[in-house]
Amino acid sequence: MKDKKGLIIGLAAAFLITVSQAYGIGKMVLLDELYEKAEIGRYLQWIRSSMQLSAADYALASDELDAFNQVVKVRYRANFFKTSMMNTLDEALTVKELLELVAWYDSPLGQKIQRLEADFNNPANTSKVQAYINERLSKELPRSSRTDLIEELMEVLDVVEHGTDLAASASVGGLRMLKEVMPTLNGIILPQSHILMEREKAIIRRTMAERMKDITFYTYRGLSDQEVRRYIDFSGGMAMQNLQRGQVQAIKNIL
Repeated sequence: MKDKKGLIIGLAAAFLITVSQAYGIGKMVLLDELYEKAEIGRYLQWIRSSMQLSAADYALASDELDAFNQVVKVRYRANFFKTSMMNTLDEALTVKELLELVAWYDSPLGQKIQRLEADFNNPANTSKVQAYINERLSKELPRSSRTDLIEELMEVLDVVEHGTDLAASASVGGLRMLKEVMPTLNGIILPQSHILMEREKAIIRRTMAERMKDITFYTYRGLSDQEVRRYIDFSGGMAMQNLQRGQVQAIKNIL
């Protein structure tokens, strides 16, 4: 009898292990699918652009600039970024939320939003974006239902706070790496990271709200009011909220 009982317990344990392994494999497949469909890899270009230095911003010799920028390229590799992002999103998202997100990015509206965001993020369109903002958004616009929708979308996605966090993290991370890579800066003592972060966030936050409003107006100008409303409704759910927070946390960890 004891042998049978032991056999049953052993089979049950083996079954649970198999189910657990299958669950883990299934979740990783969904995470990989989400990574591709949501084009999360595009944030790597933002990280590299944010961290790399130019001669116009820093009084450093060209060989020092080249050395620093090469370190940025090596440190922020595509496979390192994806692994870090996937690990964080694995903790941030449930299987149910992953299924919701994959379905969203597969939907016509989800794909349309992806195209609009890709258009904004394309470096070739930078001058076009700025010209549009200068011409149509730089002056005070009369309030409208569209303004209300855009502000609601910004609030739901928490774009000002997330944008401030990321910009400050990139700035602080860049300073830390600069001191690490450049021997001539070894004598410079930086404040503790959390103090430096709060200083940077206070400076960045002054202009972030207006900048993000311009960006949001521009990026989603191709959506109808009804489509913006649907985007707001989906973004208010736990799936998108956890995705947004997870992505921001992953990037902050990397920086």
